[in-house]
Amino acid sequence: MSILQLKPQLPMNTDSGTGAALQKEDALPERRVKILLVDDQPENLTALEAVLESLDQELVKANSGLEALRQLLEHDFAAILLDVKMPDMDGLECAAMIRQRERSRDTPIIFLTAYRSDEQVYKGYYLGAVDYLQKPIVPEVLRSKVAVFVELKRKNDLLRQKNIELQQTIAERLKAEDAVRRLNAELEQRVMLRTQELSRSNDELRQFAYVASHDLQEPLRTVGSYAQLLAKRYQGKLGEDADDFIRYIVDGVYRMHVLLNDMLAYSRVTDTNGRPMAPADCEMILKTAIMNLEASIKENEAEITHAPLPTLVADDVQLTQLFQNLIGNGIKYRSTETPKIHVTAQRGDGEWTFGVRDNGIGIDPKYRERIFGIFKRLHGKELPGTGMGLAICKKIVERHGGRIWVDGAPGEGSTFWFTLPA
Repeated sequence: MSILQLKPQLPMNTDSGTGAALQKEDALPERRVKILLVDDQPENLTALEAVLESLDQELVKANSGLEALRQLLEHDFAAILLDVKMPDMDGLECAAMIRQRERSRDTPIIFLTAYRSDEQVYKGYYLGAVDYLQKPIVPEVLRSKVAVFVELKRKNDLLRQKNIELQQTIAERLKAEDAVRRLNAELEQRVMLRTQELSRSNDELRQFAYVASHDLQEPLRTVGSYAQLLAKRYQGKLGEDADDFIRYIVDGVYRMHVLLNDMLAYSRVTDTNGRPMAPADCEMILKTAIMNLEASIKENEAEITHAPLPTLVADDVQLTQLFQNLIGNGIKYRSTETPKIHVTAQRGDGEWTFGVRDNGIGIDPKYRERIFGIFKRLHGKELPGTGMGLAICKKIVERHGGRIWVDGAPGEGSTFWFTLPA
């Protein structure tokens, strides 16, 4: 209850911890905090206000313990300066009430008293006081201690704000990630449905190609048979034009027959009737392909050589067709030189790379992708073919999990490369 007494001001030491604390305070964001001044004497509150005014913080005054508790219900404080001797509720009782509230449990309390005993000091510290200042109080000491708590409060508020912002950022990120997950799930569902639709469509197309090609063979054989009968019975009897027309019919039937067979072969690449892949000796497969091409090889006096070839898990029937098509192309698209075709195989990282090199007319680099398409031909009708051979090769290689490409240039021959899993 006694009037606050102030000692003469001490010189300020800018190198002291207090000066450093004030300098740090200047570096914090410009945000004022609240300091609660509790004393039953108005002149004491006025004196405290004068000492702390230079801190430029919001000073809240309470003239009793009850008034202090009411202020604590509405505000958070950086520090509480609490007079010990007050009527109705002294400072120690008020401190005990303050510590019972979760919101103010950790608020720093500095006791101000003119009558200090060991018992009183012990009880004050037990109640959570951070310091005891005995009257008369040195203004610089009081100001420096409060400045430290102001700085701590501002740092804690800043940290709390950053934590809130971080939580908001995390919540927004989780929300965005959840949206991405939902979008991915939706896209996966669409892709799955689309894949199922494409699979059904492909199955239907394969079945259509198979049925169409197969069913067309019978009327084609009929047309071919009667065209051959016409050629046999009336050759030279109907005039030169008629002979040419009949020859055109026979040639057309033959080309259609070859085309239908190629379409059947293409549709059957993935329609293997459940035939499993098994260990296949590529050297034996190559020999079979060469036997199938025996007539063409003899006619063109072609030389077929090969390096050692591996045994790997594959569909031997389809690999035979693959080698047969590539070697047959090397013979068909020959240059003026004797056809020479060499087959190689080299082990790589998890796969074998095969090469079929020829000394034929070669391929313009701009057509390297086009030639693997269905019905894609580069030489018109001057050379036989349906444009299905390389498309079948590509489909066979892809069915085995590999890839196929070609190197070469016009007049320099070609090398067809393809990979198969080891």
